[in-house]
Amino acid sequence: MANFYDENLNEGNEFFMGISPFFTKRVFYSLNELMGWVQNKAFSLGYVIVRRRSKTSENGVVSYVTLICDRGGEYKIKATSKNSGTKKINCPFKLVVKCDQHNHPLAQHMEGHAYARRLKENEKKLVADLTSQNVEPRNILSILKEHDENNVSILKTIYNAQYKLRSSQNDGKTSMQVLMGILNDKKFVIEFSVNNISNELENLFFIHPLSLDIWQAFPHVLIIDATYKTNKYAMPFVEIVGVTSTNKTFSIAFAFIINEKEESYKWVLTCLRLTLEKCMQPRVIVTDRELALMNACQQVFPYATRLLCRWHITENIRKHCKALIPLKAEWKSFHAMWSILVESPTWTSYTENYRKLQSMLREHQDVLQYLDDVWLNKYKEMFVSVWIDQHLNFGQRTSSRIKGQHSVLKKYLQEKNYSLAKFVGAIDRFVKSQLTAINESFEKSMIVSKHEHRFSCFDLLRGNVSLKALDMLVEELQRVHQVDSSNCGCKLQNSCGLPCACMLSAYLNSGECIPLESIDVFWRKLKISPSIPMENEDICGDGKFEMFKETYNKQPEAVKKSMMRKLLDIFQPSKTHIREPAIQKNTRGRPTPRRRNFSTMPKFVELNNREPARHSSYITTILDLNEIPDLKEEPDLNEIPDLKEETDLNEIPYLKEEPQSCYNHRLIDEIQVMFHPYITHIQDVEGDGNCGFRAISVCLGYGENDWLYVRRQLLDELLSSYDAYARVFTDGIGELYTSLDFLESPAPKRYWLLMPETGILIANRFGVVLTFLTNQGSLTFFPLWKGPEEFLYHRVITISLVYGNHYVMVQLEGDCPLPTISAFWIRHKAPCAVGWETMFMSRLELYRQLKPYNPETPFITIEDC
Repeated sequence: MANFYDENLNEGNEFFMGISPFFTKRVFYSLNELMGWVQNKAFSLGYVIVRRRSKTSENGVVSYVTLICDRGGEYKIKATSKNSGTKKINCPFKLVVKCDQHNHPLAQHMEGHAYARRLKENEKKLVADLTSQNVEPRNILSILKEHDENNVSILKTIYNAQYKLRSSQNDGKTSMQVLMGILNDKKFVIEFSVNNISNELENLFFIHPLSLDIWQAFPHVLIIDATYKTNKYAMPFVEIVGVTSTNKTFSIAFAFIINEKEESYKWVLTCLRLTLEKCMQPRVIVTDRELALMNACQQVFPYATRLLCRWHITENIRKHCKALIPLKAEWKSFHAMWSILVESPTWTSYTENYRKLQSMLREHQDVLQYLDDVWLNKYKEMFVSVWIDQHLNFGQRTSSRIKGQHSVLKKYLQEKNYSLAKFVGAIDRFVKSQLTAINESFEKSMIVSKHEHRFSCFDLLRGNVSLKALDMLVEELQRVHQVDSSNCGCKLQNSCGLPCACMLSAYLNSGECIPLESIDVFWRKLKISPSIPMENEDICGDGKFEMFKETYNKQPEAVKKSMMRKLLDIFQPSKTHIREPAIQKNTRGRPTPRRRNFSTMPKFVELNNREPARHSSYITTILDLNEIPDLKEEPDLNEIPDLKEETDLNEIPYLKEEPQSCYNHRLIDEIQVMFHPYITHIQDVEGDGNCGFRAISVCLGYGENDWLYVRRQLLDELLSSYDAYARVFTDGIGELYTSLDFLESPAPKRYWLLMPETGILIANRFGVVLTFLTNQGSLTFFPLWKGPEEFLYHRVITISLVYGNHYVMVQLEGDCPLPTISAFWIRHKAPCAVGWETMFMSRLELYRQLKPYNPETPFITIEDC
């Protein structure tokens, strides 16, 4: 159907004032029919109408026609024209004919139309705001739909918007330029070191400006710990926290370090010390038994009291000793006796309690030996009350505060593979939330008067010291009638800087108020200001700049360029030439012991703390001690005498199950026979519907509990090249997307690992060759768009489908056969990827010889058994 309108209706043409004679509701079914009607109408009016242009679609339908007067347009004089003239006078008459009908049914779901899914400007701004607050894309989509019920955007719309947002923010900068720019814009105090050869970032130390203010006000307590899985470079993350007078935890400093060696910790603490300037130095430092960190603390802050976290000690004792005291009643008695020993207030009571512990453990000498050798002989002065309460510790005896901070911070981060720039953005919001809570606690301490604090002796303290200090004094008052100066012990005075029971008794008997000067300055600070006032120094660098200029001018050209690059890194951090860090593989401080004999090792050394997989019957014979949780709490193996070079596994304590031959493994029959001679290891994983992702995680060198990371990586791979993958998987891409877009456990069947489609994503994302084994038929997956020359290592990983509904990790050795190549790869590989088939041709041919390829064999589908 064609309708048309007259563009001259509003141009003042008197003839066409009112309704145009060319207006009609008639339906024209062909261009000829239309032109006949127009010409007849024009002729009757004394005009001639001609066609200027028309548009015809691929199916031959004319969708757009422009008609003009034959006197319209301008005449163009031609050089060859002779005795020519023109009737054209640029007549403005124009008719536009359009087709207003569709040749298809109405859309049922607007979500399928990209144009309809576009975000409005206010929605784009909302996405940007929510993204900056680390709101997950699926939640952002829900919020958009709550704001506008007509919104038809999908999850991919949010991902695309976030990608455009990142691209606009980065503006072609490297990840390090973005990071340094953010740190500079937000006024962080930063220090960093780089590799002198590769110019890669190795260590980064930074303090939020608000954290610096709080730190200079409360430098009394340091609690230090390292955590992992916070960034995509696998760099250990060191967090240092402090405590305010109101018992609030605050972050002092953060650092990414290349490893957990003593020099790395020393570098971090030195950077921290330089920020204090003339403020008071730390008075107490709490850590776990990380020897490298302990040594660094001793060197950088030699006058601070160093304490070991009691919670970590208790946890390590539980891990190493609970199996040796199997009876529940005995274990409870032992645990209670250990707590009494740790809380011993005097040397006499400690000696008596230790004798009781010896008597209790007379049937468990290996446990007593562990306690003596690992904890009491070396470190009792760092966690037993009789020693630690002789020094100020302000009641801080554990590092549980920093564990809590780790947990809260990771909630801000949400992912473990954050870039450093995103990490800094999360820390900015994290620190600001801390300041709000601290300011609230200060104000409450100054204006709130609790009923339990209404003692006349507290009159000078209320409003001038923290509520936490008053709570501790109220608790100490309960001891006034139980002790005197001869048996008080003065624990509160020595450890917290508050009047103890004997001093409080004197104030009560005399009727005097407790003087403010008797309270340590730590508890009297109710505002954020330096602990020792500092004069405003006139920092003038003119002399140093002149010295730098003289030195610079004397250097050869190469040195000048190097000095200038370093100078620009300081003054123009957003243009830094520093390269992003390399992904770290082994960050532990002590080297990995290899072939050692544990037969003479004391029985308290537990070789493997990992619990076996739910169905696993395999125990590895390669003892990588870096894989043991909390190894930093173990005794230093180099200090254990009589270690031999060979390892006799039969003499290893606690190895209660012999390594099982793969030929006898219960899952061996679920794997094609041709692979049996090459199998060195089969590792089962938890069957929670995420088993496929767990198996892949184990293959890649992560733990099976990192399955969520693998899911996220594969989903990101799919979305980052969605259009390209849509051409590969065609109609199956929707099902593939659904199978990946689920981040919970257990996973229903529709969210299981979908093979063979996901095999292509795995090979592309992680740069590996994946072999997928089943009894019905096996496949090999190569990276689709990159050749082998683009990868430093050509790693082959293997998973197997067993029982028709469960995945396991399989390790194959040597030049094992490679199954038939996936049809997806054969059809859609890039020219540069052909080299994969050439590289592994002999192993592909070996598989064909052992089991000829049958193209009529259908590929297995996972069915619930």
